[in-house]
Amino acid sequence: MALVLGVKVGEVIDIADHWLTILSIDGRNAATLIVETGLKTTIHSSRMTEVISNIWIGLEPEAGRHRLRLLIEAPRQFSITRRADPTL
Repeated sequence: MALVLGVKVGEVIDIADHWLTILSIDGRNAATLIVETGLKTTIHSSRMTEVISNIWIGLEPEAGRHRLRLLIEAPRQFSITRRADPTL
């Protein structure tokens, strides 16, 4: 079962020893993210994408203009956290 996490453009998600951030929302069913290696990846609502070994990311359909909901599948022992917003 995938973890569903609401995120905004620019937020950073830590998964195990890796991180990724949302660069842009590219329409209602796609978004672009970047991982720590510098690889940019487009994720879609129609399929899951392996962005890092054993870490699959997808997108719930109908993303908003500024927020979206990520579907994250990773081994249970991987910690998944959203970094605190430094502007708060």
